Amino acid sequence: MDKESPEERLNKVEIKPVEKECLERVFDHLVTITQNQKHEDFKKKISSADLMKKLQELGSKPTKAEVDLMIWEVDDDLDKHVSKVEFDKMYKRCISDESGLEPRKLYNLVVFLMFDKAFQGKVTVEDTLQLLYVRYKRDRLDDEIKAIFGENEKTEEGNEKFIEYHDYIEKINHRAMEERKKRKAALKEYWTKKHGLPTSEHDGSRQY
Repeated sequence: MDKESPEERLNKVEIKPVEKECLERVFDHLVTITQNQKHEDFKKKISSADLMKKLQELGSKPTKAEVDLMIWEVDDDLDKHVSKVEFDKMYKRCISDESGLEPRKLYNLVVFLMFDKAFQGKVTVEDTLQLLYVRYKRDRLDDEIKAIFGENEKTEEGNEKFIEYHDYIEKINHRAMEERKKRKAALKEYWTKKHGLPTSEHDGSRQY
């Protein structure tokens, strides 16, 4: 039996209707930010200028190189723009990635904007519930909320807590770092048990 290609495996990744609706809303929002400045060939694609302006609106101060990298990581046809097809593929790759190695710079921005339905630059726990439940179901819902908002869902005054983009990215990156540490520890344990080798010889960080 022939092995599936990466493209075939990706085609089998399901995007739920709620996710699809949010993805389309976010893509349509991003693609129109600097649409009047685009060449006709790129009016239906996300440009680095679109991302730069959106990130600045969210309080970030990215360099041009950082924004260009966000595009490059998902730009399959190398036209320096992100098409709807590339946009959807990026999302599928990230939600199906179990290694933690898939580039997520654009993905993290997109997910925040999926939560931020009115594009106000901040999200509450309530804003995230529907998407988190669809993606992670009830058994992982609380863990996902905690990863984003911390232990308490409300402020000390009892008001609903909200986070802005830079807070979200900080928390998501922190969790990714912790998950990498766990995978590295598991790899060390595997090599130690299998070969009786010192863990330092197979720590997953050797350079070739």
